[in-house]
Amino acid sequence: MSIALIQPPTLPLDEQFAELSRLIVAPRAERAYEAEAFDRMSWRQLADHGLFKIGVPHELGGSGGTWRDLAVAVAGVAKGSDDLGFTLSLIAHVGLVRALVLHGDDWAHQHFLPPLLRGAVGATALTETRGGSDVARTATAARRTDDGWRLNGAKNHITNAPVADRGLVLGRVPELGRRDITLFLVNFRAPGVRRGVPEELLGLRTSPTGPLQFDEVFLPEQAVLGRPGDGLQTLYDVISFDRALYGLVAAAYLEPRLDSVLDFCERREAFGSAIIDHQYVQGRVTDIRVTIEVARAVSLAAIDSLVDRDPEASLRCSVAKLVGSEGLVEAATNLMRLRGHVGYMRGDTTRDVQDALGTLIAGGTSEMQRKNIMNQINALRGAR
Repeated sequence: MSIALIQPPTLPLDEQFAELSRLIVAPRAERAYEAEAFDRMSWRQLADHGLFKIGVPHELGGSGGTWRDLAVAVAGVAKGSDDLGFTLSLIAHVGLVRALVLHGDDWAHQHFLPPLLRGAVGATALTETRGGSDVARTATAARRTDDGWRLNGAKNHITNAPVADRGLVLGRVPELGRRDITLFLVNFRAPGVRRGVPEELLGLRTSPTGPLQFDEVFLPEQAVLGRPGDGLQTLYDVISFDRALYGLVAAAYLEPRLDSVLDFCERREAFGSAIIDHQYVQGRVTDIRVTIEVARAVSLAAIDSLVDRDPEASLRCSVAKLVGSEGLVEAATNLMRLRGHVGYMRGDTTRDVQDALGTLIAGGTSEMQRKNIMNQINALRGAR
């Protein structure tokens, strides 16, 4: 089923997708959260309205927008959907779409990309139990065969893994020696791909996460993103875009929540006046607004620098992720405290706190972002 947009087409892109998400995602968000279920119907409807084609050139089946346009549209979904987990699943998917467009060859463009634009679900499988986010300890590996590759290994804590149709898998090609990190394009419906039990998470319950097992999975020769052994350079670009999106989504998600808590503070009275008149309340409100403004500005600057191939792009994208996720947790806690006991009762506000905490882990922990920022500072100083 397709729902026509009811607002004028002159509205900004984020508002278009915010309104669309209010119509198709938000009404199902609570039910999906309670069931810990992925809202595939909303996913397909957003695909039908062209979300995944934004940023993709016309010749590849896209609408010819920019990657900034795509980021702004995803932020619109965050603003209108009332479902942060669903939006984080979108981040994993659109990051894969961008990677295929920028780093894929004709085979990837013709055989791997089109289903993802039409509504198939994508994932990027990097993390393993032994090394976590340390890609240097990746054990998943592929060996060459006469007609392609055979992939073996396991991944854990992968966003969208329980429902994904296709994905990008970080692995090794041992025959290449020390420089062997390679990115493989894998059809997750292929023989030899097994999914484990979806994880039970504290929050983000509408973003299915789980393990993947690869047992002698056949891949055609062309199923490498970039070149064998050059996976790290490509990977840094892929995850940088994802990190910037986290900051932008955090800002967008907080906007309607700030409006809602302001309404509450204007109605709620204490000591003879509405609590919004008290400075301690105003301090928490303004902190939320500062988080929104800073996270949005830093994230857009990071995306622009990534598009421009600025040497500081990776640093800025990590700053966006750090500011966005840390700020979202503080803001969610403030939303709860502003509502007092009502905020602590199980419901929308406690769900926001649970979901916000998940962003400290998903997409790379805050500790990993700080590590990358420090590494980039040292690299930039060394380049002077």
